[in-house]
Formats: sequence, structure tokens, C-alpha cells
Amino acid sequence: MARGAPTTIAPLFAEDTIRQAEFRQWLARQARTASPPTTAAASRGQELFTSAGCQSCHAIRGTAAAGDVGPDLTHLASRRTLGALAIPNTRDYLRSWITESQEVKPGNQMPNLDLAPDRLDDLVAYLQGLR
Repeated sequence: MARGAPTTIAPLFAEDTIRQAEFRQWLARQARTASPPTTAAASRGQELFTSAGCQSCHAIRGTAAAGDVGPDLTHLASRRTLGALAIPNTRDYLRSWITESQEVKPGNQMPNLDLAPDRLDDLVAYLQGLR
């Protein structure tokens, strides 16, 4: 970069300014820690997340979960897709990702979890609350 050149690029159009502002707002939201569970099912799901070993691979900022093998799940529910764009981020697809991720995206590092339906419901309730 030339000496004295600006370190940022000014927006060319008003729409660019709006997009930059929206991005800064999104970035600020992403920096926040996870919100605590708001339902009994989500609270049970948070306990399951820890006891089932999920925190060994995944981090959730603001909790004891500090894994670094899998993605940070702090704002999982705000994402549109799961598995690096493999599937939409809906309740049913999230359930299938947890129980049969190898069928959804073969070769990924997420193990298939064998959970009772009620425990799976609790875990999904917790994860869907992470916005």
C-alpha cells in the first residue's frame, strides 16, 4: 500500500453504507455470549450438552463448553445452514445432524449420537435457543 494511503475504503453508494452498518451490527451480535436457556427443556438440553461430551468438541461462549474440534455453537440458531451448507438449519434437520451426521455429510468429524427421543428433543431445544 502506498505511503499515506487510506487504511479503509469509503463506500461508493449509500447501499454500501447500509450494508456496512448491518454487518457491524451482525458482528457485534456474534461477539456476545450465549443467552441462558429459557425453557425447562432447553435447560435439560444444556445439561445434556455437557454430560454427553459435546463440550469436548464444541465451544459455546458464556458456558463451560470450550472445545475446539468442531464449530463454535454460540449462535447456532442464527445460522441458515448446518454442516458447512450441507442442510438447512431447521428443527428436523438439526435432529438428523445430531443423530446421523455421517449419513448427511459423510466423513465429517461429528459422531452419530444415539439419544432417546426425549433427550434429543431437549438438546435440540437448547441448541435452537442459541441465537
